[in-house]
Amino acid sequence: MPSYKLLAGLLVCCAAHGAELPWDLSYQSALRDHPIAEREFMRIWPQQHPQRPIHQKLAEYAGEPIEASMLIEQPDGHAGDAIAQWFIKTRNTAQVCSFHPKRLNDECKKLDPVRVEAAIRDVLHMNDPWPPSGDGLVVEKDYFGPGKPLLLNYFGYISVYVDGVSSQRAIGGDEWGERIDKSRPAGPEAGRLQVAVAKAMEGAREAAPAAAVPAAAPSAPESEELKARNALIAEVQGYLDKGDYKSLEALRKRLLDPQQRTGSGVWKLAIFYNQLRWRPQATRDMAYWTRIENEAKAWEKQFPKSSAARIYHTYVLLARGTAFRGTANYKDVPKADIERMLVATREAMSIINTLEKPMLKERDPEFYKALLQVLPYTDHYSFLGVMNTVADARKEFPNYHETYFSAAFFSTEMWASAPDAVDDIARSAMSVRTGDSEAMYARVYWYMSQMAYDDKLFENSLADWSEMKTSFDALVDRYPDPWNLNAYAYFACQAGDYATMSGLLNRIGERRVYTSWGKRGARAYDDCAAHAGDDTSRYLSDLREMVKKRQTRVFYRYINYAAQTRKDGKYGESLRILRKAEELTRVLFNKPSMMMQYHLGLTLHAMKRYDEAVQALSLGLQSQPSYAPAYFHRGLAYEALGRREEARGQFETAAGRMPAEITSKDPAQREAEEQERRTMSAKFREYGISF
Repeated sequence: MPSYKLLAGLLVCCAAHGAELPWDLSYQSALRDHPIAEREFMRIWPQQHPQRPIHQKLAEYAGEPIEASMLIEQPDGHAGDAIAQWFIKTRNTAQVCSFHPKRLNDECKKLDPVRVEAAIRDVLHMNDPWPPSGDGLVVEKDYFGPGKPLLLNYFGYISVYVDGVSSQRAIGGDEWGERIDKSRPAGPEAGRLQVAVAKAMEGAREAAPAAAVPAAAPSAPESEELKARNALIAEVQGYLDKGDYKSLEALRKRLLDPQQRTGSGVWKLAIFYNQLRWRPQATRDMAYWTRIENEAKAWEKQFPKSSAARIYHTYVLLARGTAFRGTANYKDVPKADIERMLVATREAMSIINTLEKPMLKERDPEFYKALLQVLPYTDHYSFLGVMNTVADARKEFPNYHETYFSAAFFSTEMWASAPDAVDDIARSAMSVRTGDSEAMYARVYWYMSQMAYDDKLFENSLADWSEMKTSFDALVDRYPDPWNLNAYAYFACQAGDYATMSGLLNRIGERRVYTSWGKRGARAYDDCAAHAGDDTSRYLSDLREMVKKRQTRVFYRYINYAAQTRKDGKYGESLRILRKAEELTRVLFNKPSMMMQYHLGLTLHAMKRYDEAVQALSLGLQSQPSYAPAYFHRGLAYEALGRREEARGQFETAAGRMPAEITSKDPAQREAEEQERRTMSAKFREYGISF
């Protein structure tokens, strides 16, 4: 194993020649200035990976002079390979580049220079993380010899540079989003680096991917849409940073005009309020929350009747609540943190309840969006409440996109909503005929593709391309901005409609906006453009196959949801979704589906509609006459109708067709089948049937 001194000499020579950053990527100087225990994993990790992707990227950098920069290097959670995020701020631009040995060509993304520099300054002024008490977290107790354990209290290194000052140190185990040692209570530094990164990354979804480092090819010019958005973002953030609430009030008043839109048709008012929504950081530090809430209160004090100030206060409280709740599954969140969240969101709801009348009078549509943002984190959340709020908002402000976006996001299956809930939101957005309504279907699914469906819209959602195509036609007819045209072409490509995509690419020409091409940006554009001119008949065949696969997935999602809602006693909802599944069986299968008819029979039985339950089960048995549970449940339906002899016959048939043993290997499935066998056996004994 080479010595620390030798490694330091090797790595300093190559660390930052091209970028001219005064960093030592052997991290020996960082360990000298910010010492950690000799047996920490982060002392030996740089030796295990002496040449990492970031070395080459730093050396090859050929962009504008760097004014501020931040590098986060960490081992990945599997092989320990070096992964990195490199934030670069120059005079005119900012970007983040991510590196992994297996993904060296991922594109960089443009960011807001003001936010990136602010985040870097925040990190520069952070105190060193608290050292662990004793050894802290032990990984292998005898790694360095008997009684000399390998420790894991630090996870990576961070390097920053701004104003000619640089700093490097190890990242404490609590500073990142996923804490290493969860057995200890979280301290004030918990998650603080994740907060800084989130601050730097704000607006990344709206920003065009930057050229790779070094640039492989000229990037598309920054779109007018992005310039307009970033200018407004900078204006709002500037006023907030200076506490210039008078200017914020004047800006908001001007943006209440529904005609205040960007070139793509996005409400500038929505951009204004989104800056208020995302300004608070995700931290558990109560001192921070006191400071940021005092900022909101200062605005309220200066303008006591300001709805915008109270909306800001609402979003601060919501951010505080969700920071304590975290991102874990609800059942895994400590009760104390759930209560902290509820305390914050109850206060937020109390503010919202005072805003309905003044905001409707001012014709400010953000009221309903704020309500939809807070509602899911309260103890009064329900999908019905979401739909009722959307219905009210649609009457008052049918053209405000953000209402539908929020409703759709909180109507995914992750929030225990129906599999068709997002589609209902998208279609409901078109129900009030206005200038924007026909384009709403495309807008909602465009948003959800980014936020919920991982850029696989036609695989993971119920989006219908023919409907979306018509909606996009309406959108680009009203707002023919390159931002929208590029998105239309991207989704046409995703749907396999290369003929439509080709026409749009011709219309776009050199006005490419890579931001509109999903997470892969320019690479997605290149891949799609390669299909321009592909045979239409092939597209139709591929599209039919893709639709069939999606419909099959949707069918099973419907069945699972119907079973769960029946278990929860929501029989009407179970029946509603089964009727949708029944429609799909006519498309997918050449015969009745036993699975669908079986669950339909069980739901109808639960609703005491016994004759219909018999009919459903009988139809299912036509396609699978050996399925014993169907005979059993048909017997239960006959029994409920008072037809005991017919019931006996069904039970005898079920007993004769019962398999000798349970073959399922899934523990939950085995338990369910075992319970069903016990239930059936008890009924057989009641009728004197041997089993």
